[in-house]
Amino acid sequence: MTNRLSLAFAALLLASTVASASPCTQAADDTQAALDRMIADLAAGGPPAPESDAALLSHDPSPSSMAKVEAEIGDGVKPEIAQKALERARAAAATGNEDVCQKEVAAARDAIGLQ
Repeated sequence: MTNRLSLAFAALLLASTVASASPCTQAADDTQAALDRMIADLAAGGPPAPESDAALLSHDPSPSSMAKVEAEIGDGVKPEIAQKALERARAAAATGNEDVCQKEVAAARDAIGLQ
């Protein structure tokens, strides 16, 4: 009986998580993936940057910190602008504001040259 309840609870939890994902959230995730690829390409082709204290402690960089570093070393501010727009989009989606979310995703896509 306990196993059945555990499975039922897990299924309910998974269903509620999937149901809460909006089309805008998916668009933000897709745009984040494109932005991450862009930042990786910039990092691979650009000048090296010194490792931060967090990197020396084996902490993985956040998308925001990577975009910021790319801007600081001369690769432009477009990745940083896009990352901030995606953060605003996710905040809007979390409060159910799909219109603002869509607007911010569009701004992020525009900043990095996606249609």
